Amino acid sequence: MRRTSGWWGRRAVIAASALLLAVVSLVGVGQASAAEDEGVPPGALPAPYSGWNVTVEPIDPAQPQILHLSFDSPLLKRRMVNTVYLPDGYRRDGAATPVVYALHGTVLSPLDNCALDPVLGADTVARMLGCGGGYVQDNLSDIPSQLGAMRFAIVSPDTSPEYSVCQTCLWIDGRNDLLPNVKPVTAKTLPADSFLHRELYPLAEALFGFRSDRSGRGVMGFSMGGIAAALQGMIHPDDYSFIGYISGAYDVTEPDLNTTITEPLGYYRDQGYGTHLTDPVWWAQFNPKDIATNLRGVPMSFLLTSGSGCLNPVELTQKYCQGRFSPVSTPSGVFVETVLAHSRDIAVADLAAKNIPFTTKRTAGTHGANNADMFAQHVVPQANSTFAAPVAAPDVFSYRSALPDFSVWGYHFAAARQQDAFLELTEVDALGRRMVVAGPGRTTITTPPTFAPGETYRVRVEQAGRNADQEVRADANGRVTLTLSSTADPSTVTVS
Repeated sequence: MRRTSGWWGRRAVIAASALLLAVVSLVGVGQASAAEDEGVPPGALPAPYSGWNVTVEPIDPAQPQILHLSFDSPLLKRRMVNTVYLPDGYRRDGAATPVVYALHGTVLSPLDNCALDPVLGADTVARMLGCGGGYVQDNLSDIPSQLGAMRFAIVSPDTSPEYSVCQTCLWIDGRNDLLPNVKPVTAKTLPADSFLHRELYPLAEALFGFRSDRSGRGVMGFSMGGIAAALQGMIHPDDYSFIGYISGAYDVTEPDLNTTITEPLGYYRDQGYGTHLTDPVWWAQFNPKDIATNLRGVPMSFLLTSGSGCLNPVELTQKYCQGRFSPVSTPSGVFVETVLAHSRDIAVADLAAKNIPFTTKRTAGTHGANNADMFAQHVVPQANSTFAAPVAAPDVFSYRSALPDFSVWGYHFAAARQQDAFLELTEVDALGRRMVVAGPGRTTITTPPTFAPGETYRVRVEQAGRNADQEVRADANGRVTLTLSSTADPSTVTVS
């Protein structure tokens, strides 16, 4: 753990005091309870947070910059424990602080029971998959040792030492389907993406003054959290400027990965998306390789890292192929990291072929062994550099999604279709003047607020060599809404 003394200790006390002042300033009352079972006094936070029983308290009094942020989640219908790491330079009353949201990896529902800890033994991967695995995995990065170097805060969701809510959730929104989920055999279906964007992010921003703009927000993750971080960046490219992918999967249908990890552990099944054979469109929607083009032309800092698996005998003398991370101590760690190292190689080749910039690093190590070095030597400096200057939005973008209703780059799209399919958007003008749209069914498009409110505009739709014109009026916010009756053939839309 990080030592508290002298100058650093004073800065930590100041940071903790600033946090207390922040909570108090939201209500203008004299004090706020620090007791977890009492929560913040009623009315101490604005709606909707006032009804969430929010508490903020240091995990260890000797380290007041490391806090538990706990609240009753309306979406997940249970109390969520999250960890907040405040850097040395944090000031609640200063400039808003950049933030990286750190997503943990897989926790297996049958093993998420503290009574099983002695049975799981010393195998590092078995311990990550068991009781409070999100908390265990969070600690692998040794974030406290980097609070002096970080120019951003970290928020790690779902880090109770006793349990994990997101077990195989991929940090995506699940859906109800015909296959029942029976705990502890399977994991619970969760609206995990909505929890992040509708609850955790706005609450953390309100409490701590973290930045909410894309230039000041990043996402990172380990293992399942690695693929989740990539998906977050690709599904929400307008929400992040930094992606940290640590030992994650990239193509979930790749045979070795699919037959040994993806299908057997039930990530997509437990979230209501069946198998890659029964629900191929939805698997593609939540597969980085299939939606990576959403990052093409988008200024983004994308870091991919992994270990090697320690299969090469020469590597056995390396730091992270020894001790508790040695192949003898954690044979499962050898297997998992070998598969995911191959996944990183697939990612590197695919991103390069798609002309999507990235940086990458691979070192010797079994699963989770090199996380602390990767965080200190690569995540921290790259995130610091990213957040140091504004990150531009693209003037023109492309985007594909199978979601029936989504927003991106100021647009909103709603697709009414009879079967699962992607809506393909290319050559989309950020100002709402032109785009090419393809996909089955009817599509309703609402542009960004870039038009004169109340003014009438001509919309031309060119499809299969035919033109159709219509007039639309911009709403009071300067948005234009239009409906395309069919986009089975690519339609070029211009607004003038």
